Amino acid sequence: MVDVECLALGKRRVVRVLLDRPGGIRIADCARFSRRLSDCLDMNQTIQGHYHLEVSSPGIQRPLRTPQAMARFVGERAALSTHEPHDGRRNYEGAILSPREGQVGIRTEDGVEHWFAWADVRTAHLVVDPWARVRSGGGPR
Repeated sequence: MVDVECLALGKRRVVRVLLDRPGGIRIADCARFSRRLSDCLDMNQTIQGHYHLEVSSPGIQRPLRTPQAMARFVGERAALSTHEPHDGRRNYEGAILSPREGQVGIRTEDGVEHWFAWADVRTAHLVVDPWARVRSGGGPR
């Protein structure tokens, strides 16, 4: 499991689960996991009343919820926002750097490295740049 969210959307309650594994997740994997989780939640009455269960892959803009997730995607492009401003800003985008001494880092387009304690990070997710290959000289596919 990559992430679990429990949301209240108006009167509707939603349990959202993101799954991943080496080689990726298929629709059949999500369906099988959804059936099993639904049975467990219902049998144990974990969630009172009606709820909607959503099970999917993290998608191309995968959330990065832990420093370990950041480490897994070193070199990939990510967007990161902080709780408090650092250097006068809260939002950063760039290449993920190898975590060091309990901090995570981003190298922005201008080549500047920005480092943050994980507790200072509000959100982080991968960013897919469809033009990166063209800019790097690889041309279109």
